[in-house]
Amino acid sequence: MKPAASISLLVSSLLLCLELLQSCPVQAAEASSIERVMSLAESVGHYIDSDERAHYGMFPAQENFLGAEFLLRGDSYWLRLSYQSDGERIIEQSPLSEAQFLAFREAVLIIDRGRSADTVKLSDTDRRDGRLRMVTDVFLYGLWLYGPATISLFDIDSNRGASTIELLAGGGAFAGALWKTQDYQLGYARTTLVRWGAYTGTFYGIGLPVLFEAGKDQTYAVGAMAITPIGAYLAHQWGQHRRFAKGEADLITTGVWAGALYGLALPYLLGVDADQGRLRLYLGTSMAGAPLGALITESLFRQRRVNRGRAHLVTLGAIMGFFEGLSIVDLSSDDAPARRYARAAALGAAVGAWLGFRMTEGRHHSLGRARMISVGAYAGGLAGQGVVMSMGLNGRARTLAWMTGSVLGLWYTDRLTQDWSEGQGLQLQGPSPFALLALGAIRAGGTAAKEPSTFELLRVSF
Repeated sequence: MKPAASISLLVSSLLLCLELLQSCPVQAAEASSIERVMSLAESVGHYIDSDERAHYGMFPAQENFLGAEFLLRGDSYWLRLSYQSDGERIIEQSPLSEAQFLAFREAVLIIDRGRSADTVKLSDTDRRDGRLRMVTDVFLYGLWLYGPATISLFDIDSNRGASTIELLAGGGAFAGALWKTQDYQLGYARTTLVRWGAYTGTFYGIGLPVLFEAGKDQTYAVGAMAITPIGAYLAHQWGQHRRFAKGEADLITTGVWAGALYGLALPYLLGVDADQGRLRLYLGTSMAGAPLGALITESLFRQRRVNRGRAHLVTLGAIMGFFEGLSIVDLSSDDAPARRYARAAALGAAVGAWLGFRMTEGRHHSLGRARMISVGAYAGGLAGQGVVMSMGLNGRARTLAWMTGSVLGLWYTDRLTQDWSEGQGLQLQGPSPFALLALGAIRAGGTAAKEPSTFELLRVSF
């Protein structure tokens, strides 16, 4: 090929490349589209952050929520949702109908008008679950508290009178609760808070007479009957300011009994002897710790929106941390004082709860999977003890085997259940109201039947 022809071919190739490069921005501009970010409401604006999501109860099933936007592309609405998963930020975009977008807007406006977050539509399953738990609790309260307390209050001695009151209290409580909850508007989370408010009220009703050294049994009966509904009412009012996630409610209930236990242990950890004159101090700090634990837990997890599986594992972490703390002291000293065990257990429970929360961040754990992991931790501890016993070892070897086996069992079960979906896993089903009523009737009768009856109080399935 001649040099002139080569130069001409090179120049032509360069000109062609230049034209292609110049055409790229034009093509990109022609392929671009315009989308509008819609303002859901004046109080929310164009971007929904974690605080607004928690206040309005939006996207309750989404874990590790970061933010959301509503977009308008032409005539179609889109939801852009961002969240964290396995340390990465994920963005999902899904189409919405105009009716769905307006439903989101109406839900925000309802709460802005001062109505409760529970006026937002609940699923039928959530409403039925909350009603079942509430009716069952009212029935049990009638059977185990209000019936016996009434018998004690009026000092009824006859078996016939006591049985009549017991049966009427249980059956009447069930019938009344079932009738009053026909249009039940509380889901699982709010129902859980109300139930534990009632439990705390019962604790106060029994504890206050002890603090004031009441000598009559009637005082305890009246206190428990009077303060139990007050506790439920206060919990109901406290839960109206926002909508709670199910896992968040479970953690708050854990905070109630954890606060009560920490309050009970505080005087002992500070060196107060548990003699007869100071038992009221222990009870008083425990009574103060129960609501304080709920408030602290609520403030810590307000923007976390954890599901029930993760909440279960946080509680499991606290329980394991409690026993690990005791085990460490047992391994480190032959004759450690009791207060050292108490301090180690208190510190271990807090550290275990924190580790349970951190280790599950960015991961998905359904409730069934979390329950199976709990079983794996217990089974691992038992297996470790079995290995040590088969070798003829005892003492510290068994303690170390329990510590190591429980952790390995937790890790092993977590690894082998990574493919579990929300509907799979360990299922626990409580007793039916009929079984509880029949059991209460036998108890109220004072004597067992000649032929033993079978009641299904707990069903475990995989």
